[in-house]
Amino acid sequence: MFVLPRLFPMVSLRPTRRGVVRSAAAVGILAFAGEAVRVMAWTNRHTVIPGRVYRCAQPSEADIRELSKKHGIRTVINLRGIALVPDAPESRWYLAEATATHALNVSQEDITFSANRLPPPGELRRLIEVLDRTEYPVLIHCKRGADRTGLTSAVVLLLQTDATLSEARRQLWPRYGHFRFGRTAAIDEFFDRYEAWLKEKGVWHTSACFREWATTIYTPGPAVSELEWLAEKPVRAKAGEPFAVRIRATNRSTEAWEFQPGNYAGIHLYYIVADAANACVYKGQAGLFRRTVQPGESVELTATVPPLAAGKYVLGAELHDATGAGVPIRATSFVQFGDRAAMTEVEVR
Repeated sequence: MFVLPRLFPMVSLRPTRRGVVRSAAAVGILAFAGEAVRVMAWTNRHTVIPGRVYRCAQPSEADIRELSKKHGIRTVINLRGIALVPDAPESRWYLAEATATHALNVSQEDITFSANRLPPPGELRRLIEVLDRTEYPVLIHCKRGADRTGLTSAVVLLLQTDATLSEARRQLWPRYGHFRFGRTAAIDEFFDRYEAWLKEKGVWHTSACFREWATTIYTPGPAVSELEWLAEKPVRAKAGEPFAVRIRATNRSTEAWEFQPGNYAGIHLYYIVADAANACVYKGQAGLFRRTVQPGESVELTATVPPLAAGKYVLGAELHDATGAGVPIRATSFVQFGDRAAMTEVEVR
């Protein structure tokens, strides 16, 4: 009987544990890479509540038509705010979106949120009002569909479903493009504040609890103030001579204000002087000292202005929070959270 020689060693077809682990890891890496590409480079589309709420990155006109046809979208909630100059190159997305929603007879609601800051209380209340009154199904979007869209999607679940806070916060997972580090961690801090309030009250989350907190209790950190000029109106000054104007800042937030001596290292007063043509002629800072101002307390600050030519001017002031900023661009104006600036007229003779 002739037997073929063994030219090759016997190979087992039974998978080893190491092989299974490697295969699973490879599949996981490929899936993660595919999801990352879809999130970062494409549409980042997801369902929040089937048949009712959907989310995506900035949609094109074609995307809006497609999603309107596929899901019957009746309202688009844009979280990027409005474009003050729609025909500017950086604002063409807004004009395209408004054109598409108008052509489809779809409502468009514009809410101004930031991916790097806590949401302004006024805009948060307006979002809740839109969600209460608008026609469904709804499409929610920001630029990438990750941070602001994730926040809003979680708010929808907290208001309209029986989802727990933990379940709602899954709308801010990395699979949607959101990561809890850097400046976008402010989005997560919003829900941390709600969770802390629940613990303080000793209650569990309900949609009624979240509505109460979001509409009547929530404040964006220390960024709530009352500013009052301590001078006659209009302020009068002599041409060619410097002058100073005092202003009282009262802390109306629920957190202490920490003033620091560094230009960009704490809360401080930022002020500008504009001429009759609305051109800035001077800008300065005040409150560059160490002081803690508790909720309900006030601090008086001095805005000093160099010599000006005779004429009429406007002096405007607002508080900035530069805690940990290090550079001017990272300082955050209280006005960005819905706080009010203080304005007064100046006559120089």
